[in-house]
Amino acid sequence: MVTEIRGPVITGWSAVSPYGIGREAFMEGARSGRTTAVALDSEQWSGPDQQACLVPDFDIRGELGRKGTRSMDRVTGLAVTAVGRLLKDGGEPIGDGGDDRAALVLGTNTGSAQSMMALTHDTFVQDKPYLVDPAQFPNTVMNCASGQCAIWYGLKGPNATVAGGRSSGLLALNYARRLLAAGRARTVLCGAVEEYSSARSWLEW
Repeated sequence: MVTEIRGPVITGWSAVSPYGIGREAFMEGARSGRTTAVALDSEQWSGPDQQACLVPDFDIRGELGRKGTRSMDRVTGLAVTAVGRLLKDGGEPIGDGGDDRAALVLGTNTGSAQSMMALTHDTFVQDKPYLVDPAQFPNTVMNCASGQCAIWYGLKGPNATVAGGRSSGLLALNYARRLLAAGRARTVLCGAVEEYSSARSWLEW
């Protein structure tokens, strides 16, 4: 989180990572130097990988509840969880009515490759006239995660998704700095999100 106080100042941070959920889990894991790679369940993950670094026991409904999560995909769930932890763990308070000066900048590589491929697959295999699930369509848009974060936490300022490959997180941080310098926002929540999925695994392979 970056706040304009005589120049950008980081006032809080959190993480959802293979070390666990929240900054305490990340700090403990980083200090320990332990590996995060785990063997994959072939029934759940159909990609070519044998191991992956997953968020342990991550369950969208378990973290966020059932309301509003029926069609939420993994990358969106990770982002919404991370922003929620940031606000909970001492970040800038956002009022119940929202904050029109609080912005969100989220970096990503492609958004959810799994959602994009699943919807495309349905257009080929479902009955004509290609009966795809319309509730899944928002997940195929690259800015779905940032938009959902804004809706969940009442962030009414600028909302941006920055896609720049492996540099996306740094590019998002620079974008946040520019929003503050231009006076477009008082507070910027800034981060990056990627999901592990079978589709992403095949693309990397």
